Amino acid sequence: MVRARLNCFAFLALLAVASEARADGHEGTIKAADGTTIAYEVRGDGEPALVFVHCWSCNRGFWREQLGLFAEDYTVVALDLPGHGASGRDRATWTLEAYADDVSRLVEELDLDRVVLVGHSMGGPVSLLAAVRLKERVAGVVCADTLHDAAFKMPEEALQGWLQSFEQDYEAGMRQGIASMVPKDEALRAWIVEEALKADREAMMALIPELGAFDVADALSAVDVPVRCVNAVPYGEYALPTAIETNRRYADFDAVLMDDVGHFLQLERPEAFNRSEEHTSELQSPC
Repeated sequence: MVRARLNCFAFLALLAVASEARADGHEGTIKAADGTTIAYEVRGDGEPALVFVHCWSCNRGFWREQLGLFAEDYTVVALDLPGHGASGRDRATWTLEAYADDVSRLVEELDLDRVVLVGHSMGGPVSLLAAVRLKERVAGVVCADTLHDAAFKMPEEALQGWLQSFEQDYEAGMRQGIASMVPKDEALRAWIVEEALKADREAMMALIPELGAFDVADALSAVDVPVRCVNAVPYGEYALPTAIETNRRYADFDAVLMDDVGHFLQLERPEAFNRSEEHTSELQSPC
């Protein structure tokens, strides 16, 4: 079931410039400011361009159920953040700020005039930080299961427990964590674990404190575009409820909530995720 009275993805249509869809696409690489290789792919044609930013330990393949669909109407860009997928792993310092620079650099290199940043989990914070850098190029930010509560601060003991579980047995920590995030689909869970274990271990460990310390309130306050989330109704012990009213204190924010789904909702129930706009009304605030 999908709850709420907001159209998360339909506002793209309000921003779109009509154009004929193009079936072709291409893959490429650019260099980050520090020289690290960033791998990406582009499909479709149309504005605004949708730039998909994946989660911690994931890669652009985690948007496999969205890229082809949205490329029918928009230019679609997906990248592998450094340390993930086909991108480079020789970065000296791993930070969310550096990832925001990577996303911004790609948008500028591809000369995309108008973009919507679409981020899953860690991709949400990265997208907010990139939106500040890209300024008037950004029409909005759309996120999946992230930015739940601007008032929440991760307790230090929880952060240390997260770190210790991976330091003691990285693979077991990854399997246990993903099992709690994908409670029902065993085959999908196994695929996610396999992909997550391919990410650079040093980078993933360095990013855990970054994620724990990220200030959602500050990041929301810094953007001046609509922020829309498709989030899961809490599905387990570690899942946060989405505090819509709290987040609205800091930004033009709203969210659709999906039941019967875990953290990887765009893969677990892609049809419901992709058509969430059918269950909601138009945006109340102008873009």
